[in-house]
Amino acid sequence: MKRTLIAAGLFLAFIASLSAQGRQGGAAPNETLSQTFRESHGRDVAYQLSLPGFKMFDNLYHVGVGTVSTWLIPTTAGLIMIDSSQEPYVDHVLDNIRNLGFDPKDVKYVLIVHGHLDHFGGAARIKELSGARVGMTEADWKMVDDYIAQQRANPPALAPVQRAPQRDARDLVLKDGDVVTLGKTSLKVFVTPGHTPGSASFEFTVYDNGKPHKAFMFGGPEPRDGVEGGKKFLASVNRITQMEPDVEVGLLIHSWLAMSTYPNGATFERMVRLQTRKPGDPNPFVDPQSWQQWLVRLKAVADKWIADETAKAGAPTAQAAPRPAPPARPPIYPTKQQFEASAEAQRLVAAARQLARSDLGAEFENACSFTGPERAALRRERLGLPPLKDYTLEPTKIFDNVWFMGLASQGAFVITTSQGLILIDTLNTTDEARDILVPSMQKVGLDPAQIKYIVLTHGHPGQTDHTGGANYLQRTYHPRVMMAKEDWDATLPAQKPERPLAQRDVDIRHGDTLTLGDETLTFTNLFGHTPGTLGIFIPVKWHGEPHVVLLHGGGLQHPNRDSLNRFESVIKDYALKMGADALLNAHPGIYQDTLADMETIRKNPNGPNPLLYGKERGARYWQIMDDCATARVVALEQAGTK
Repeated sequence: MKRTLIAAGLFLAFIASLSAQGRQGGAAPNETLSQTFRESHGRDVAYQLSLPGFKMFDNLYHVGVGTVSTWLIPTTAGLIMIDSSQEPYVDHVLDNIRNLGFDPKDVKYVLIVHGHLDHFGGAARIKELSGARVGMTEADWKMVDDYIAQQRANPPALAPVQRAPQRDARDLVLKDGDVVTLGKTSLKVFVTPGHTPGSASFEFTVYDNGKPHKAFMFGGPEPRDGVEGGKKFLASVNRITQMEPDVEVGLLIHSWLAMSTYPNGATFERMVRLQTRKPGDPNPFVDPQSWQQWLVRLKAVADKWIADETAKAGAPTAQAAPRPAPPARPPIYPTKQQFEASAEAQRLVAAARQLARSDLGAEFENACSFTGPERAALRRERLGLPPLKDYTLEPTKIFDNVWFMGLASQGAFVITTSQGLILIDTLNTTDEARDILVPSMQKVGLDPAQIKYIVLTHGHPGQTDHTGGANYLQRTYHPRVMMAKEDWDATLPAQKPERPLAQRDVDIRHGDTLTLGDETLTFTNLFGHTPGTLGIFIPVKWHGEPHVVLLHGGGLQHPNRDSLNRFESVIKDYALKMGADALLNAHPGIYQDTLADMETIRKNPNGPNPLLYGKERGARYWQIMDDCATARVVALEQAGTK
């Protein structure tokens, strides 16, 4: 509490003193305070030295000057510094640490974001004072080594003399994925080149009145070094976007940057708001929306940099040549007229109708239309009807070992085993996974931390209706994430910053199996809907009786002969041999009235399961689907579209 009061009092006194000097809020005319520290007063030593240290979170303090940030992280075993400023500001950094109630001699690590003097210039003195270990990436240690060699060759004649840290055996060479731990505090290292060859970024947890928040410090937030530097920077931004979608606190190594200004207020604008924060108000540095907006801005910065640097080099920019229009996607089903005009297609439909008898009439109507099974939303869109209102479903135990949960339009399956959980599909977004899927699991006594595998039935480039929650779940609970190789290949390059995908993990191939405890899933590739759509055979039980379910991820879309042949072989070699007698999809209503069936199960959990067909009825259903899928392919072929 004493440190908090000291920090708040020092910063408020600083703002008051600047205001008394005629500077509104301390900022120069037409500038924000952060911009003034970095731009118009960036070389004003007295102005920089006027900035006191201040507290941002329970375990994070800003102890540097305004033009370049220096951070202090207290732990149970000493202090961690990130960056060290440069002369003539190092004494000021040390005084700020002392004024906040800490002892600079307790610094155990000085982690440097990149090899520029304004970041590493104080590290040598701090190392001598405290015995701290200095950490940088190898590429940026090399930059510091080159600086030392240059100083030896050309000794500086004017004060202040800048000193660089000379690495020794105790110092750290930071590598991607390293974790620096001191006491109970850990920082994960990301190597993010582009600003320098080895810029380091850090992920760690900050606490606001005891509440944890994920923080991320991007160690090189603007590109340098021509086209190649821009490309590396863009790759770093894309990687951070994919791996860090749930960051709540973005920490800046400079208070303000011209190209990549932080949205909605940078360091000192937020600091002013923090000092006037009322009890119960959120910490203004906790702002996940601004983090996402910043990542989008950084990508635009990278794209512009690459184009500009390419133009300077005299080569055509990536945007100079217009891209050819993508080829039109072949139709996935015939028109109604084409379907009805094909005698062969209608012969197959008639055979399917005969197989349906009276007990598969609804399934026949659904499987044997000219479109085949459709999502309710797409059917309504095709018919010009308004969309239905979506809603969260009550979690439903559809088999002894399988739960369905999610939305009326889109769900996920949780398979319980003797050694943990398998999750199939993850809803549309991080928000849905966090706010719908996880609470639904917890509501029925399932622990999300026990998810050992996530299986994604398929992925659409640029869309996330099955894959959107996987990144959050992967980062939070650390399961293995599996999808067909073909769909990893198609979706990862097309992901959007606001909807990052999971990090690529396990490729699934046709015929693979997954065993967890007492459960073994069998995977087939039923391409057609996407190149890697999965058909998953799942052993289930209902009231202790064993059954096998086919989870067909693609809605029976087999629009050409190759796709149809694969479907037929899977029915013959897997479904019939395994005695599969149920068919599921993550979109309720594609194959049957799943919502009504689940309501029946909830009302009468001890009764018969309407999702089960039985082996004889199931075999007829497989043949109906085969006949009518063939009818659609035949109609397309005869219409000349294949």
